[in-house]
Amino acid sequence: MFDPTIYENVKVVLEGELYDRDLEGEISIINRKDLVDLASLSRMYEVQFNENPQVRVTIGLFADLASFSAEQLQIENSNPGCEINISFDVLISDTEECAKIEEDIRSIWGYRPSIQQKVSFVYNQEEELSSHIQLEFNRRINEDQISDLSELIEYAVQTSQLLDE
Repeated sequence: MFDPTIYENVKVVLEGELYDRDLEGEISIINRKDLVDLASLSRMYEVQFNENPQVRVTIGLFADLASFSAEQLQIENSNPGCEINISFDVLISDTEECAKIEEDIRSIWGYRPSIQQKVSFVYNQEEELSSHIQLEFNRRINEDQISDLSELIEYAVQTSQLLDE
């Protein structure tokens, strides 16, 4: 028998919190991926949900070989853990909405995550613009931050509601 890794512990709590909200009808989970990359020996867990049909939210959890090795070998002065990121996909009418989107996100999240927006469209359908908004926290998390996952999901739901308006 072995102890679960940081990634596994965080994943179980994240997954439980998301599925509890799905069962309560607060969100609707529409896709889930649980991947192991054998080439890089990394793991990725990703859940997509929507609180409303206009905005798709993706929460991803990622752990790489360096983190796993540091944890298993108990390397001193290392920072094992996993990374979490959140993205939103929403249809927009023009690129001028991007500034408002960033302002709305900052009103909920503050200045902790970095925000990157990518606007795209399908050729010959330029009137249908899509914005992919990526929130990056640029730090590793571990079991010490497990209690923050509920708040993180709540912020994602609030952001989804705000982007729908």
